[in-house]
Amino acid sequence: MSMPGRFKTSSKITAMSLLVMFVLGGCGSAPRVRPIAARPIVVSGPQGAAQAAGYNVELEVTNPSTKDIPLERFDYVFEVDGVGRFEGRWAALQTLPGGDTVTMVVPASMLLPSDLSARVDLADELRWRIDGGVRYQAPGLLGQILFDAGIRRPTESFSGSGTFRLVRPADPVLPAENTGSDDEKAPNGSETDAETS
Repeated sequence: MSMPGRFKTSSKITAMSLLVMFVLGGCGSAPRVRPIAARPIVVSGPQGAAQAAGYNVELEVTNPSTKDIPLERFDYVFEVDGVGRFEGRWAALQTLPGGDTVTMVVPASMLLPSDLSARVDLADELRWRIDGGVRYQAPGLLGQILFDAGIRRPTESFSGSGTFRLVRPADPVLPAENTGSDDEKAPNGSETDAETS
């Protein structure tokens, strides 16, 4: 006995709908990322002029799910007004337990323009911004299978901004505990709270 055409079509649609719901079942359990702060480290050259800046950007990562979420990597763009822009990728390679919140640090660096002091007042607060995404594996066995097969590798976007101020020491001599070379001077940076958007 054959089934009517309408019943076959309805069964196919229902089966496809169930498959899509099954595949996308982990969508509500994406990790949440909130940028907290950026800490600068300015590296000076032999004549004492700042040549490059490194930054440690702190991110608060929360797992809203009750299941563990494996994090794969962060892709991001970090910018400092008047100074420069950094595009990067950082391997997280960490599993975030269900309901947990951790602080993770992603690096950024940029060469400083020779006319930096003409562009910005280095005694003033400098504004920074980060935009990016964290790629993760959806929770559960199905999420792992789809991730490993390259079928579903979800990414959750994040962005935030804030300010920091360079703290430039009066004495250019390196502290004894600093392991940098004699021709490097690394002023400490201070930061203010980030603004997420």
